[in-house]
Amino acid sequence: MDAAPPPIFVPSYHRPDNCKTVHYLRKLGYDMSLVHVVIDDAAGDEAEYRAMCEAAGASLHVVNYEDAVRRFDFVHRKNPARRAAGMFRNRFFPIADELGIDFFVVVDDDTNAYHLKYPQTRQRKATLEQFTWWLCEVRAFMRRHRIGAFGLSQSGDNLIGCHPEYWFLHKVMNTTFYDARLVRAPERGVQDDDTSAFVGYHNAGLFTGSLGYGLMLHQTPSATAKGGLTDVYRESKLLNKSLVCPIQFPSAIHADKQPLNGGRIHHKIAYRYLAPRVLKRPGAAGNVAWDAYPEDVPFTNEPKREGYSLP
Repeated sequence: MDAAPPPIFVPSYHRPDNCKTVHYLRKLGYDMSLVHVVIDDAAGDEAEYRAMCEAAGASLHVVNYEDAVRRFDFVHRKNPARRAAGMFRNRFFPIADELGIDFFVVVDDDTNAYHLKYPQTRQRKATLEQFTWWLCEVRAFMRRHRIGAFGLSQSGDNLIGCHPEYWFLHKVMNTTFYDARLVRAPERGVQDDDTSAFVGYHNAGLFTGSLGYGLMLHQTPSATAKGGLTDVYRESKLLNKSLVCPIQFPSAIHADKQPLNGGRIHHKIAYRYLAPRVLKRPGAAGNVAWDAYPEDVPFTNEPKREGYSLP
């Protein structure tokens, strides 16, 4: 197993003084030379971000806003700001190419803690050693089975409780691991890009998901926190976020009210109509590998317009 911790990419927008993830990783003791903050050139706060990254020991990368818009498949109508987190997460891949990185983790910029959660045990904050161990183990698991994307669960996944035997969830978001040899620019949608991406993996017959237990993100309310895409959420009353996936996959996803979340309209996914059932015979090489069919890799959601080519 590769013992070196994986690089971490942090997409950020209008949070140079409130980028919790960078401060958390620095306080935890993570190798900050492996932390890459990515912003766009249209936000107007590059100097503030550069000062923050220099103080923390992280790297700053600035991507072209118009290029990100041009390469992003919005599925439905663009929001007034023409902004989506996935639009910029897709631009991590050429940055990784330039740095010689073929595996990385993406963490949202409002992260302030990771916890360890196991069945019938008390949840506790992860130490640096535990955090690093889990990142390395997920990477080893993905390499072993040739999986292009995988993730960690978050505290919000436990709103209705988790069965003690559910060590795996059909979900990838917030903390996502990418093998850049198997997946490129995977996100599409408007606001709910991460959900759109992992449902797209399933729809393509690819195995993906996240840990139901173990290392877990301590979730913060992204739709109301200062900075980030809060203003975009308010512009569309969160409906873009809720309805993109039902538009994409109407046979498997519908909009529904969340009684435990104030009756907010959100998508509801019927995985029995979507996710493939993985079958593995004893002694078989395994059938979860993303590169089992070479014509299908790398998986991408970039719009294939005239003159299109992968970076």
